[in-house]
Amino acid sequence: MNIGRKYELDWIRMFAILIVFLYHSTRFFNLGDWHMKNIDTYVWMEIWNVFVTRWMMPLFFIISGASLFYALGKSGGWRHFYSDKFLRLFIPVLLASVTHAAFQVYIERITHGQYSGSFISFIPEYFNGVYVGIGNSGASNFANVGMHLWYLVFLFIYSLICYRLFVWFKAGGKHLLERITSLSAVPGLIYVWFALPLIILKGLVPASILEVGNGGWGFIYYLWFLISGFIIFSSNRLQDTIKKQRWISLFLGLVISMIHLYLLFGVSNPVLQGSSGNWTSALLSYLSAWCWLFALLGFGMQHFSINRPFLQHTNEAVLPFFILHQTVLVCFGYFILKWEIHDLLKWALVFSSSFIFVVAIYSAVIRRIDLFRFLFGMKTVQPGYRFFGKGIVSIILLLGWIGLSVFTAITHTGIADRQLQPQKLEFNSGQDIVLDADSITRQSTTGLQIIDDKDASIGRAIEFTAGTNQSVKADPDVYIDYQFSAPAGSYYLWIRGKSETDSELTDSIWLQTDNQLGTSLGSAHLGNWNSFQTVGVYSWAGDVYLPYLINLKHSGNHVIRVQPRQVPHRIDQILLSKSQSRIPDSGDPVHR
Repeated sequence: MNIGRKYELDWIRMFAILIVFLYHSTRFFNLGDWHMKNIDTYVWMEIWNVFVTRWMMPLFFIISGASLFYALGKSGGWRHFYSDKFLRLFIPVLLASVTHAAFQVYIERITHGQYSGSFISFIPEYFNGVYVGIGNSGASNFANVGMHLWYLVFLFIYSLICYRLFVWFKAGGKHLLERITSLSAVPGLIYVWFALPLIILKGLVPASILEVGNGGWGFIYYLWFLISGFIIFSSNRLQDTIKKQRWISLFLGLVISMIHLYLLFGVSNPVLQGSSGNWTSALLSYLSAWCWLFALLGFGMQHFSINRPFLQHTNEAVLPFFILHQTVLVCFGYFILKWEIHDLLKWALVFSSSFIFVVAIYSAVIRRIDLFRFLFGMKTVQPGYRFFGKGIVSIILLLGWIGLSVFTAITHTGIADRQLQPQKLEFNSGQDIVLDADSITRQSTTGLQIIDDKDASIGRAIEFTAGTNQSVKADPDVYIDYQFSAPAGSYYLWIRGKSETDSELTDSIWLQTDNQLGTSLGSAHLGNWNSFQTVGVYSWAGDVYLPYLINLKHSGNHVIRVQPRQVPHRIDQILLSKSQSRIPDSGDPVHR
């Protein structure tokens, strides 16, 4: 087949990085937690985020798989391939992990009430524990994968894993690859064929492993997307099929996405319950992803296989832009989101100022100075930088990175020793919601009772005495339901409760809301008052000290269900707050 430069890949890559930038600029305003959030969040922004994550990062891995197909023909063997990938992918991760990723962690910690003080004073704290996730990772700070640069880490690992397979496909396994592409090129079968491995993974791999990931997918899924990119661009026939069916792919993507998003956001109660609902959601997700991927690839192949003078320069800028963009967005957002202006103007200012700043830094510094080109994964004028990709040197650098990660993990001192700052307990009757024993709309007939309690907000509290479960149940024997009306949006959820028993095995609950009810999915493990408060005294808790962010995906009536995880304990109030982002500084009830 023609092995000339595939300019459509450059155009699609440029489109993909702009989508990532747009996506991250909206993370301040969607329902889910992030490094920092605007005080007002929007369900339509969450819908956009869910939609775009179906195909955004898979598109990156497909482009990378295609690039590997063309690169292997001139790779110069395993050593050259490894050296090239190490310099291009891992050096930027090493740089980010000890430099600009710290700004993202610092801003997250101070906006989540987990640290106070200057950035300079935070630097020693940065090397305390390995960062594992947004919001609820406590004082584990060292972002050893450079935060959003997890993509480069997994691309590096997966490229090395697939190297021998891809080399074999281009030589001795060429006939097998041709049979695979001929079968998958059959019109209509293409969607089933490429979605099938995702279905198999879901059926075989435990959810606790498969669902660990980022970018809307489990990390394991991305391996198939990388292999798919190699397969697609190894066959002219398969590419022709994708081009011919681009309009069909677009139509199917629109229809399946609308169905999927409606089931996620358009209904309060679950349409399908239990494992069947889980599988239905997964199948819709897989099919919509591949329809959009084939639509984007098809239109790109059909209309953008052309060269333009600026394409080479923009293509070279993609990796440095990707490396810097999220740190810059978070830093600009930290200042701009505090301004008392319209949220749309906030977004426009964060988006435009961050874009201009990244482009300016790239144009003025990174592109021009060889040292920075090396540090940001670009080709360098001086060949001496390839010294860092040589076997023993790269191994030393890798071992140093691993050693630093292990050191920060084993010396982690824990959140109890960190600066977790309480926040004054406040209630805004126009925005916040309080639920108590009078708010119960449905309850089980056993395992709980409403008892008189002079320390409760209304003189009565809920006491769980039985029905413990180590996982949330679709049809629990013991539960309470609260129904309430509220606008769509994100709310910090705090529970006022206590346990009279001097044991940490008596004081936690499972909580679900809206279309999670009646399923075995989507539970939050909350409470644990005895972990930080005197036994028998009412206090507020979320996920122990940390806030739990609840997302109401539509305006109107909502239901919260509470099941006991441990007993015996009492619950007085549940507070859904727009602004109580840190644990209340008082155990007093909310007075409405």
